[in-house]
Amino acid sequence: MSLLRFDANAMPLSPGIRLLEASAGTGKTFALAHLVLRLLSEGSAPLTVEQLLVVTFTDAAAAELRDRIARRLQEALQLLEPGSTATPGDAPLAAWLEALGPNPPALLRGRLLLALEQLDRADITTIHGFCRRTLQRQALEAGLGPAVSLESEGRERRAELVHDYWSRQVLPLPAGLLAGLRQRHITPEQLTSLLGSLDGDPALALDPLPPELSSEAPLAPQLEALWPALWQRFHQEWLERSAALEDDLSAAARELKSLGIAPKPYRLKAKPDKLERVQAWLDGRLDTSTATSYQEVLSQSDLLGYFHPGSFCKVAAQAHGDGVSLPQRPLMEAIAALVGGARGWASGTGAAALRPLGPRRAGPPARTQRPDGLWSAARGARSRAGSRRR
Repeated sequence: MSLLRFDANAMPLSPGIRLLEASAGTGKTFALAHLVLRLLSEGSAPLTVEQLLVVTFTDAAAAELRDRIARRLQEALQLLEPGSTATPGDAPLAAWLEALGPNPPALLRGRLLLALEQLDRADITTIHGFCRRTLQRQALEAGLGPAVSLESEGRERRAELVHDYWSRQVLPLPAGLLAGLRQRHITPEQLTSLLGSLDGDPALALDPLPPELSSEAPLAPQLEALWPALWQRFHQEWLERSAALEDDLSAAARELKSLGIAPKPYRLKAKPDKLERVQAWLDGRLDTSTATSYQEVLSQSDLLGYFHPGSFCKVAAQAHGDGVSLPQRPLMEAIAALVGGARGWASGTGAAALRPLGPRRAGPPARTQRPDGLWSAARGARSRAGSRRR
């Protein structure tokens, strides 16, 4: 069987089955929106919105599809406006307009305007949504009451997966790491909620795991080997760079002050108190070469706040946006890995991190900050869900 290259204006609209295969981000939603425009405008008897059925998988995708169809109709209406000097924004729309000829049918603009006003009546929905609407419309014939609802076992299934995941992967973690997770309020309930977000949002991509971890191996022994490396990296960087860190933070605070930005919590004049607190904690350990527990690391508020790059970036971004330069970057990155990385990986069950699409989202970038750690846990439980379904 030979495959034909898709042309949004050449695809037949006659009754039948058409299969369109495309990879992610290649314009499936765009193509559907244009096909809807054609169905509402072409032929001897164009469809009305009540005759449309456009089905997708998630509520978020259905909402996006409805919005894209509305925008497509608005673009066509603008081109059909009497005396309009607007130009088509893309090649398929230009070809559609050209096919109408120099004198489009007089009723076409009114038909599209009515379709846009009545778009809420169109079945642009999920499979569950279509089933629910059909049962509501045919409730009498089906012997059902007017308030028809579909039961979903999604929440129960996610809770079961998370319970299984938590007992097999998280509870066997070393006591210090496990206590740290509890201290950071990482719980099965949070993971269940995040899995629900994953199921309902198609605009999520999977980041690769750190090279030290494998999704094919149990998490606990991997973290037992990784945690000492994180600790050693932090300890070495602290010995080499901590003396200069406070001076650099103060210099950055003075620069922000000169730009009219309040640098709090950073001081204009370097003071050793915070450095001394962390150093006293390190000096109080009998063997600094041996990794402490994650719970003990989380007891150091200066590492979680003042010296953490997240705190500095939050202040400096007011002046530099995404171009913030970290003072003593190797040390601050080691602090972030110790405080946040272990938390993220410990909740990850050896699975890839999950984040909302930023630059890889189709259309304009819309970067969203992810909740540390739990996205990777959601990825781990989600992979187990897939293996169960198979």
